[in-house]
Amino acid sequence: MNVTRGRQHQVVVALFWSLAQNWGGRALSFVLFLVLARLLDPADFGLAALVAFILLLLSSIAEFGFGDALIQRRTLEPADVTLPFFCSFAASVLLAVLIALLATHIEQWFDVKGLAPLLTAASLSLPIGTATLFQEALYKRQMDFRVLAVRTMVATAISGVVGIACAYAGFGALSLVIQVVVQSAISGLWLWSQPRWLPMRGYDLKSFRELSGYSIHVMLNRLLDFAIVRTIDMIILSLYGVAALGIYTVGARVYIILMQLLTQAVMDVALSALSKIAHERDRIAGAYLRSVSLGALIGSPVFVLLAAIAPEFSLLLFGAKWGGSEAVMRPLMLIGAVQTVQFVNSAYFGALGKPNYVFLLNILKFCTVVPAMFLLPSRDIGQLATIFAFSQLVVTPVTFALALRLLGLSWSQFLRPIAGCLCAIVLAYGAVVLCREATPGMNPYLRIGLLASCFGATYLTGILLFWRKQLLSLIDFVVKRGATA
Repeated sequence: MNVTRGRQHQVVVALFWSLAQNWGGRALSFVLFLVLARLLDPADFGLAALVAFILLLLSSIAEFGFGDALIQRRTLEPADVTLPFFCSFAASVLLAVLIALLATHIEQWFDVKGLAPLLTAASLSLPIGTATLFQEALYKRQMDFRVLAVRTMVATAISGVVGIACAYAGFGALSLVIQVVVQSAISGLWLWSQPRWLPMRGYDLKSFRELSGYSIHVMLNRLLDFAIVRTIDMIILSLYGVAALGIYTVGARVYIILMQLLTQAVMDVALSALSKIAHERDRIAGAYLRSVSLGALIGSPVFVLLAAIAPEFSLLLFGAKWGGSEAVMRPLMLIGAVQTVQFVNSAYFGALGKPNYVFLLNILKFCTVVPAMFLLPSRDIGQLATIFAFSQLVVTPVTFALALRLLGLSWSQFLRPIAGCLCAIVLAYGAVVLCREATPGMNPYLRIGLLASCFGATYLTGILLFWRKQLLSLIDFVVKRGATA
């Protein structure tokens, strides 16, 4: 086997295990989430969401973006990891101690009763998660996703059982926090028992400066993205209360899970794989067009389908006590249909050494989304979610314009492979709207099957009518790659 075929085989195997890690782990996590949603109340999920908000912010700061920097670096020596690891770990320990000491003051500042003990317990996961992230980054760099996949499944299953047991015992929101801490601990023990790197005295200051130059863009980008995505949580908390935050969290959960399922597995492999062919402009441009075609063919219709059947789907999954979550789910699913095509741009920007593009785009998004949520009036969380979702579309054409310019592609080259697919999706959504109007008063559990069937039949018909040539070309490419791998 030559080097090229060996690399293709390695990418295919890595993608399989990355999908197993993300899809298997996320699917199992979602099933456990559904069980907990039946056992706990909106206020419990609201409290847990606020704890997650604080810890996610602190973990993004403590990690400094070194994980992506280690994956992206073309050559890496053991000494290169030393300074990034100790800086991040020390920062995470310091932040965890501060959170535990200031928990009562934070509770008073947010004016949310019961927050302090949850924060104190959750702070344990901060240094554990930071230490684990470095091992995970090195596994991803080596495209060894098998261990990560097994680790994810085991940690998710055990922590889920613990969380459900705590919920049955009446622990309330603490059940969700305990679940997170247990999962973090198991993940850390698993990877550090099979380390790809161990702490050492030797370090490389020059390498640390180079890594920092890349990682600072990653960290700032994450913080901006965090501000964009999580500002809505704080607005909901201040305007509608902790229970409303819980309903929003549940309504957004399906969208978040799907984005992770459809994007994270590919991103994990893409950054490492694309960095190796970044100098071959024709190959990377062709890979980009196939990526957006696959996103439009597979990812976008899933999001649009769930937007179309949001009322029935929400009732089926969560039950009547989570009424209002469907109004959150629909706009997020519709914007997800765009983002599942758009997300690949970040991987290509990173692979081509332009992480600053993502940062600049997030600045533009922040300047659009956050003011829109504060300035445009909303009467409930559903309207606020709609403003949040569709204000993000302002940045979409700019994102694609930068990607096409960087790759030397024209708008016609970009639109030609996906136009027919998008027409099929629009027709399918319209068919569901008409089918719902034609079946008033129908049992929602029966209607969801009818509506999904209507969407699927219309979408497949549209694909055969408008996208047949591109579909056959894509299938031919995948089959040929599979044969040569």
